[in-house]
Amino acid sequence: MKANGLRILQVCSSDSWGGMEMHVAVLSELLQQRGHAVLVATKPGSPLAQRCERAGLSVTRFEGGKYVAPAETARMATLLRRFQPDVVHVHYSRDLWQVVPALSGISRVPLVFVKHIGTQKPKRDLLHRYLYGRVDFAIAISRVIEENLLATHPLGRGKVGVIYHGVDVADFQRRARAREDVRRSLGFSPETLVVGTLGRLEPHKGHLEFIAAAEKVLERVPEAEFLVVGGPTRGEEEKAEVIYDRWRRSPIREKIHFAGFREDVPEVLSAMDIFVFPSHAEAFGLVLIEAMAAGLPIVTSNCDGVLDVVEDGVNGFMLDPTDVDGIAEKIVLLAQDLQLRKRFAGASLALAQKRFDLNRMADEIEHLYRKLIQKRTTGVKS
Repeated sequence: MKANGLRILQVCSSDSWGGMEMHVAVLSELLQQRGHAVLVATKPGSPLAQRCERAGLSVTRFEGGKYVAPAETARMATLLRRFQPDVVHVHYSRDLWQVVPALSGISRVPLVFVKHIGTQKPKRDLLHRYLYGRVDFAIAISRVIEENLLATHPLGRGKVGVIYHGVDVADFQRRARAREDVRRSLGFSPETLVVGTLGRLEPHKGHLEFIAAAEKVLERVPEAEFLVVGGPTRGEEEKAEVIYDRWRRSPIREKIHFAGFREDVPEVLSAMDIFVFPSHAEAFGLVLIEAMAAGLPIVTSNCDGVLDVVEDGVNGFMLDPTDVDGIAEKIVLLAQDLQLRKRFAGASLALAQKRFDLNRMADEIEHLYRKLIQKRTTGVKS
């Protein structure tokens, strides 16, 4: 750890793998590269734990995820005494039930909470006022999540703010050199127009609309091929089966290719010519900034956090996720207009570099940590 490095405890007991868990892993790795001592508290054997261990991060056991778990609260209290963090960063709201009591009597350590998804039910009862009263700052990943936090949690506007997720844009561009090799491995010729989507295989991610739109596009762009990247969530394979069943019944199923889960996201995105994302609801849409970092023109739904990412008519088109005809029409427009594709692609890359670069995200989070530590140390109220 460098001389002015911080001791940072990242807490996330989720045993799934999605945008939240990926964010924890990427942020933790980047903070460690910047000279901070980072410890990730998560479930043993979880996808997050495995990813962090492969990256050379320190990982410790924390089951969490329950409202009342005295053993886990005690484990967290012991961990805090041993690690002595400068800041604690919680990513999964249920973990606050163990972290906040464990922080009792440790007034010097600020608590940062990041909200990845919206909340439907208000959390303003006595217990939640106790929990969130200890939170120094709540990060919202998009403007819609910021407003949701303010509407449903006992937090004032001074304790809530947006810090967008980021991706390593330069790395995406470097790895785009693999485009032709990846296309060849997927069975696409250099002349093929590849229209792709990426995400967990769940109907609410818009795969059914993607298949329906593909059927309409192929009537006017017969040279197009369609690529679906992603697999089912562990334990929820039945949701993917709905999508597979629709694909099996499609008259163009030989034109729609399922690549499954891929870890080489930059490379597989580079194989696409147009990125389509008709998701029904997104708190932010991390995959969209990945597509932008890959320099792709976008056709997306106009839901929730997507509004923070894509600029309609600048780097993509935004439509209602159920507007299959409209989605197909915009794909056809991009497919038939190479100059429009190039203009949108350039705008996507420029927006990703300006607004969603990984180092920008890390800078903002580091600045927040240091500001909160100073406030706790000097006793200045936020």
